[in-house]
Amino acid sequence: MTEKEKLGKELLKLREQIPSKDYDKTNISQQELADNNVGLTKYLIGTVERGEANPTLEKLVYLAKALNLEKLNIFDIEIDVNKFIREIKE
Repeated sequence: MTEKEKLGKELLKLREQIPSKDYDKTNISQQELADNNVGLTKYLIGTVERGEANPTLEKLVYLAKALNLEKLNIFDIEIDVNKFIREIKE
């Protein structure tokens, strides 16, 4: 699993804990999350969850707010710096 996939997997788990208000689903969809939050698109959410995106700090803050997090502690996610740099070059 890549480092970006670790982040995506964690964000997906957080999204799946939020109930949907607009649809007959147990959890909020990517589209509903994007529709109800400034600065987010379904495309961004999907690419982050799949481990394909390199979101900016600004986008991570928008995601944290959308996921009802009051604080964002990026360094609680263990990132192997050298592995991450190698993955960027691939």
